[in-house]
Amino acid sequence: MFQENLDKITPSLFVLRKSVFGIGFFEFIVIAIIAVIFLGPDKLPSAMIKIIKTFKTFSKSINEAKTAIEKELNIEELKEDSKKYRALLEQNMQKIKKTISSDELSILRQSAEEVNLALEDIKKVGQDNYNDTKADDKKSAAETLENKS
Repeated sequence: MFQENLDKITPSLFVLRKSVFGIGFFEFIVIAIIAVIFLGPDKLPSAMIKIIKTFKTFSKSINEAKTAIEKELNIEELKEDSKKYRALLEQNMQKIKKTISSDELSILRQSAEEVNLALEDIKKVGQDNYNDTKADDKKSAAETLENKS
């Protein structure tokens, strides 16, 4: 409530209130006054240095953790991508196998048709030979009958 009233009164300070780490300008002033009261002017500079060093160490640790997490996420993404590419490669290999099988099947069909045509030719030749042999047999039988008569 106090903060809302203060924002209405001093709109230019409202911009200052939105500072780093979610601590507003006025909260920072209150913390500084409490630090001066409890630590005194002699210990305040060394305490500030320790706080800053601790903050830098904490910030560095957080950044290292972020980097490690990002690397892990990147590795996971790479693993997922490699799985996707592997699956895609396997699908394409199956398609190629099916294509090769289709090509081979068409060659086999063509060969089967050629064999069927050759068999039909053989049947025709065989039938012609049979008919010729039958005709020759009939002639021979007719000649034999004529010779006997």
